[in-house]
Amino acid sequence: MLLTLIITFSLAFAFSHIVLCAEPFRSELVEKMGTMRFRIVYSFIAVGTFAPAAVIAFTNRHLGPVLFVLPRWAELSLALILMFGAVQLIVLSLATPSPVSLMPVKPEPRGVLRITRHPMNMGWVLFGLAHVIANGALGDVVFFGTCFVFVGLIGPFHMDARKRRQAGETMATFLKETSVIPFAAILLRRQRLILSELAWPMVILGIGIWAALVFYHGRLFGAPLL
Repeated sequence: MLLTLIITFSLAFAFSHIVLCAEPFRSELVEKMGTMRFRIVYSFIAVGTFAPAAVIAFTNRHLGPVLFVLPRWAELSLALILMFGAVQLIVLSLATPSPVSLMPVKPEPRGVLRITRHPMNMGWVLFGLAHVIANGALGDVVFFGTCFVFVGLIGPFHMDARKRRQAGETMATFLKETSVIPFAAILLRRQRLILSELAWPMVILGIGIWAALVFYHGRLFGAPLL
């Protein structure tokens, strides 16, 4: 029963994002309802589906059949690397807002935006991947894989479509020069990494947060890493 609830609420959370964020359906709803009313309804649905999934998944971990088991060294190494990237992207997104987010900023590649134009979303994707790798049970894989990995990946493409529709050519240039997947634009030579542009105080803060999560993970979440 609990496993079914996790799957149901997780899928409902993902499905609501797909439907309510898709263009031009989202714009039509905003036009009919108004921006504020749409955001209230959207937030109500998001919280109403994610919160039950998160509470049930957190209090009833490792439900269902085990889909895979990695060697401990591989599981821990991959999870720690992914979480380091996740924390860095999330904290750097606070220092460098993206023009494809809700913040109205100039559409130019700089800092972490050279790595990914959606650092917050990609941070949560890496967070989800780290926890999928570390937890192979069906309930964990569905919750983290759906609510963080899938939603985190699909969201940026919805946001890009909306911004392209609203801003036109200026935003199209920014989208062409950057990438959703971290480092993809750099590897394709559409962009280059300039370390001096990164918000280094936030990088140091991210290292501290990551270290604290590693050392206190057992005390905070009941699953020691070291």
